[in-house]
Amino acid sequence: MEKNGSRHLPSKGKQSREINSKNSEREDEIDNDEKTHEENPYGDLYMNEETIPDINVENLENVINEKRKNEDDGFKREYAAMPYGERYPCNTGKQPENVPKNRFKTTFPYDHSRVKLSNSQSDYINANFIDGINKTNEYIAAQGPRQNTVTDYWSMIWQESVNQIIMLTNLKEGNKAKCVKYWPDLHQTITFGMISLRAEDEQRYAYYKIRKFRVTNKELKKSRIVTQYHYTAWPDHGTPEPLCLVIFHDHVTRTKDTRRSGPTLVHCSAGIGRTGTYIAIDALYKAGKTNRKINVAEYVKKMREKRMNMVQTYEQYMTIFLALEAMFKASTCVHTKPDFIRKAELMTRDKPANESELRNEFQKLLRVRPSYKEEDYKFALQSASSKTAILPLDKYSLYLSSSVPKRGSYINAVTLPSYTKNKAFIITHYPAPEDAVDFLRLLTDHESDVVICMDPLSKVESTKKWLPAANSVKTVSPFTVNCGQEQVTEIKCTTISITQDGTNEQGNSVSIVEPKGSLKTTEGTEAIAQMLRLVSLALQSETEGPITIVSSDGAVLCGVFCAVYYTLQQLSMDGEVDIFSAVRQLQIRRPELCSAMEEYMIIYNVVLDYIRAQEETEENIYSNQ
Repeated sequence: MEKNGSRHLPSKGKQSREINSKNSEREDEIDNDEKTHEENPYGDLYMNEETIPDINVENLENVINEKRKNEDDGFKREYAAMPYGERYPCNTGKQPENVPKNRFKTTFPYDHSRVKLSNSQSDYINANFIDGINKTNEYIAAQGPRQNTVTDYWSMIWQESVNQIIMLTNLKEGNKAKCVKYWPDLHQTITFGMISLRAEDEQRYAYYKIRKFRVTNKELKKSRIVTQYHYTAWPDHGTPEPLCLVIFHDHVTRTKDTRRSGPTLVHCSAGIGRTGTYIAIDALYKAGKTNRKINVAEYVKKMREKRMNMVQTYEQYMTIFLALEAMFKASTCVHTKPDFIRKAELMTRDKPANESELRNEFQKLLRVRPSYKEEDYKFALQSASSKTAILPLDKYSLYLSSSVPKRGSYINAVTLPSYTKNKAFIITHYPAPEDAVDFLRLLTDHESDVVICMDPLSKVESTKKWLPAANSVKTVSPFTVNCGQEQVTEIKCTTISITQDGTNEQGNSVSIVEPKGSLKTTEGTEAIAQMLRLVSLALQSETEGPITIVSSDGAVLCGVFCAVYYTLQQLSMDGEVDIFSAVRQLQIRRPELCSAMEEYMIIYNVVLDYIRAQEETEENIYSNQ
């Protein structure tokens, strides 16, 4: 590869022969997320002397819109114009004794920037230092460890004083091994050479896990805490939702131990595609906050001077822009419990000046809410009647898999995340009488055994089509619905069993939960109390499947419920509250959620009431001791 000329990549036929001739015991695969540059439709466009101008943060959205025209033509061309391939010597990685340590046959660390191990028989590991915008060696970009390199991996982590590991791949995706498990199970201890590590904590979130390890150097008799941030939701065939990456990045940034200045270790499988994407987002966000300018192309070039082929597809390149846009449009609004109480009490008082602060935050939410096009609703538009104006986005739609004569696979339902689960909720509207069978299909196909209604079902006429009276039966061919117990306390809970004709399977037991009175925003404090009761019941349910939330149009109050649920989980796990980000994530999947100021205020009031009740209980316990 010539540094300043055109490059010649192997033909697809040659590449295929290389892959097929590999030792089957090796873990080197060509991953879909680590595609080769030759698949770029623009081929060899680059000219090294071409410099791309900086982008003002305030103009980032306009730049993205321009580059996305004609099926992302601007991103494709800009990406293809950057230097690619093996541009500097990689002699150490190609030495016969080091080849078995490489996960991929053609991905080596450059000699001039590689991490060198000091306490090892060999100083080789497939990892490079990467500079930040204004800081040398701010990151280490590495391949995912192989079984024969785990000891070297932990030696590197200790040697370089790493306290944050960013892992961007799952151990296995599809049928491909991406990385070996290089850490022990929770509360277990494992030793690699002179390094002993014990897993002390693990927290599971919707899109990632955070693990804390106590790492001990037995020779030096010293210990450190190293935190691994494991992003688990990067699609096997694509790129992640930018806002999910933003939430993840924010958690990483906020919980960094600033007392230690070692580099951040970032890895995926090859250590170039997802790894380069994340490092670019982190580095450019810091630069943009300080200078109000960013230059994605020039920074990717800068990374590629230290490790080959950082950022592997134009889609990953575009994701950098989209994530940065989401960050600069609106940062997260995480508050500790005391800070949230102060903020909420001020914002929810009936004073115009204070109300305006809440209104400003809500208006900001509406400004950053995604705007979708007709083409994003293709399946819904082909399938839906005019029963509701709110349609499911193709990207987040649920489909019915069970076969019923004269019924298709369409239903107006989408999945939503909670704080700890990617597909925690299904939201939909009350079915019209002729669509009752599809509602029952939805519950059985997607194994949802808890249904939370936003209205008393006595006020929803169509319910009579599928929900029998207590201790009776209804047939909605091919389903039979048996109604068992009804429990009426401050809310009503009805247990039904759904069986399908012609199957020997035991019926699905489903709990139907509904408020006793209206939850409409005009109902005041009782509506807030009822919403809190519904959410509390859902949080206490031990269901493994998604919880189905139903309202008149599949939006009104559904977002309130899901945002409160999300926030109470966040409060319980991390002692923090971020209502703004909770709602923002929901609106990615259904923009109509929480689209009224009154609903946004309800979320604040419900969470505030929950915290007050919690504190009152704690005070009573304390005073009785």
